[in-house]
Amino acid sequence: MDSTLDDVALWEGFVGARLPPAEWTHRAHLRMAWMFLRQHPLDAAHLLFRVGIIKLNASHGLTETVTRGYHETLTRVWLALVAAAMRRTPAIADSRQFLAACSAELGKEAPMRHYSRDRLLSIEARARFTEPDLLPFS
Repeated sequence: MDSTLDDVALWEGFVGARLPPAEWTHRAHLRMAWMFLRQHPLDAAHLLFRVGIIKLNASHGLTETVTRGYHETLTRVWLALVAAAMRRTPAIADSRQFLAACSAELGKEAPMRHYSRDRLLSIEARARFTEPDLLPFS
């Protein structure tokens, strides 16, 4: 089920660390990546998204561990995949419309085109960005 939250409500819930856990889905992650990338270059979007995810996780009572919580490589990978999809799509003014246009290429398994499961799920990849071992990003 897709969120009923529009972009403004999703943004405010995320940056205010008030987004309910049930709304913090894969699609919400992608929508927030799109919103950050519309406002900032990739590196700045990554930094701001990282801070927001960690704050939201804390507001949900999630304790960051080496196997749970924020994942540096996955965050960067999703930002890179969303940025690439944004370059291939016409100007779209709403994150839900963007996902509808790009849903095939942004499925949950998209990072596995670039990474082996062992590499992507490693403690190293969680802690710091790790380059892909299967297919480089273009």
